[in-house]
Parts: sequence; structure tokens; C-alpha cells
Amino acid sequence: MTGAAILCLVAGAGLVVQNALMGAMAARGAGLTGALLCNSLVGLSLLGLVEAWRSGPGFPLRLIERVEPWFVVPGLLGTLFVAACLYGYRQQGATVTVTMVVAGQLAAGIAADAAGLTGRRSGIEAPLGWQTWIGAALLVAGAVLVLRGRGTA
Repeated sequence: MTGAAILCLVAGAGLVVQNALMGAMAARGAGLTGALLCNSLVGLSLLGLVEAWRSGPGFPLRLIERVEPWFVVPGLLGTLFVAACLYGYRQQGATVTVTMVVAGQLAAGIAADAAGLTGRRSGIEAPLGWQTWIGAALLVAGAVLVLRGRGTA
């Protein structure tokens, strides 16, 4: 297993802990928006400190010089992701939420790889192998089983 694969596994486990803690924050009066805001502020502060240490205090000006309107899209999608997970945890628990998130990520990942949006050669040059399609089918079957086991399918 590569270092990147291990990091992704750890991040996936961290997502479960993050959402459980944010749910507790929301339940203690912060609300969903307050928990999201706290999450974003802590992350933004940490990243700002790391970048100031790495590149010097002038990095915000250098960043602003390069900003394009579409740069806001990843932040909006990240906020949607965290909000959807937090809402999902509260409504249906971690198992169903994670199952649906992973299924959505796999479907989008296959489409992005097939279209060449990820830096991977696409389509006829490097078609996705049969293992990818079997893995995707097994994930869909697993998602259906999880949903049925929870009485939501």
C-alpha cells in the first residue's frame, strides 16, 4: 500500500471522528452552521499559519494576484461536503452517510478518470480496466446492502 493510500485511509477515518465531534458541537448549541464555521475557521487559521511560515507573511498578496473567479468553487464544494456529512450523520448515522459519500465519490471518480480530468490518460488511450468496473459494482452492491440493513432502501 502506498503512502498516499494510507493517508487516504487515515483521512477517511478522521472524517468519521470530525463529523461525530461537529455533531456534538451542534448539539451543544453551536448549531450546524456554527459547527461548520468553527471547522472552517480552525482549518483556515492553520493553513494560514503554515503558509506564512513556509512562504512569508506576504503570501496573501501573492495569492490575491493570481485569484480567478472559479477559485471559489472548491471552497463551496468543500463546505457542501462537510455540511452534507454533518447533516447525514444527524439524520441517518455514520454508516449510511459514509456509504453514500463513498458511492458518490467513486461514481464521480470513475467519470473524472474516464474524461481525463484528473491527469490520468483518458478514454481510448487508457480505458478503465474491468477491475475498476467490478469494484464499482461491488461498491454499489455493498451500498444497497448497507441501506437495506438500515431500512433506508
